[in-house]
Amino acid sequence: MRGIFLAIFLLALGFSGAATAQDDNPWLEAGRAKAEIEACLAAAPEDAGNAGQDCTDRYVTQCAEAGNWTTLAMNFCQYEATGYWDEVVKAREMEIVAKENQRLTDWVEASAIAYEKHRELTCLRFQIPMGTMYGPMLAACYSRMALERASVLEDFIGEEPLIVPEVEE
Repeated sequence: MRGIFLAIFLLALGFSGAATAQDDNPWLEAGRAKAEIEACLAAAPEDAGNAGQDCTDRYVTQCAEAGNWTTLAMNFCQYEATGYWDEVVKAREMEIVAKENQRLTDWVEASAIAYEKHRELTCLRFQIPMGTMYGPMLAACYSRMALERASVLEDFIGEEPLIVPEVEE
């Protein structure tokens, strides 16, 4: 769904402007979001509150600033951050499933379905085709939701993951 919204938004602004916005911003280079967010996370004190959100916000702010705070730049920067957290989610889900614990695998599958529904319903309020800031707000919503999912999955990684109840079908 978010891909469709981004595609419509890019069409409205024109592809040449989109290409220029991406090409001129070094913060949108492949792998830059991952490198910046992970470096920030590594430097964050353990009692830093919500380091994931703070580091994501830091990356997006620096990226958007490099893009002259245009709506398009804000969209691209937010979606780069979302892409980073989506990859973290995938890696953590795979790590949990690799434990070969059927209870954990069932939980990952059931919670992934619930997460998708929750994300779409939560971010739906920003899928309004009016006003230039709804695009960046939608992108930020997806980013926050991916970070939230990654944080939940972190509880099930390691030597002693949390115990989960049986999944009811």
